Amino acid sequence: MKINILKILFHNELRPHQVSHFRGAIINALNQKNILFHNHLDDDHFRYRYPLIQYKIINGRAAIVCMGEGTEAIGEFFASAHFDVNIGNHCETLQLSRVEPRQFNIQVWEQKFHYRLRRWLSLNGENFPKYKQLTSLAEQCLMLEGILRGNILSMGKGLGITFDRQVECRITRLHDPYLVTVKGVKMQAFDIDFCANVSLPPHIGLGKHASINSGIVTPMRDTILDDNNNQPQ
Repeated sequence: MKINILKILFHNELRPHQVSHFRGAIINALNQKNILFHNHLDDDHFRYRYPLIQYKIINGRAAIVCMGEGTEAIGEFFASAHFDVNIGNHCETLQLSRVEPRQFNIQVWEQKFHYRLRRWLSLNGENFPKYKQLTSLAEQCLMLEGILRGNILSMGKGLGITFDRQVECRITRLHDPYLVTVKGVKMQAFDIDFCANVSLPPHIGLGKHASINSGIVTPMRDTILDDNNNQPQ
């Protein structure tokens, strides 16, 4: 299924701890608060679906990646024409670098694609204790592969995609976990390499806090997709 992808790149430099502030700055600049920008139904309830507007750092610069309905909603930001924002306590003017529209075919293939996944927040309060009880690397990888498969299925569901065959993924490299702070909370993050039989767009997020620069997917060099029809070469 071909999905519209819109990548918006700014000249403004951004650091990991500023991404949530960057998200807040974009939301505050809107005249109307479309739920796709923030996923909040109200102060106490959330839209628990895959985020279609994601706030990123790409090559050290601020960026927004929109998917599906998010590519239409982002027009509300440009219509507001309000590029003077507060990122935390710092005031600056967002300087647009370029806009990259694309259609991407997200589906299951016969072959496997190879990806890197960085700053992946795979564990929550429920599965973290189970993971800590595992004593072997093989058991840990098996559990994480199941979580990763669930993340991919959740992404597909959020985009209205039904995969016609079973999604398969395998971790090929697992780095030591490390702590990151997200919205003032310390969480365990992973950097992994993996292969999957699903074509995934560059720079989308998987897992927890995918909307704010976590779980960032990067295709590896042997994963080549044609820009016209997105089929493997």
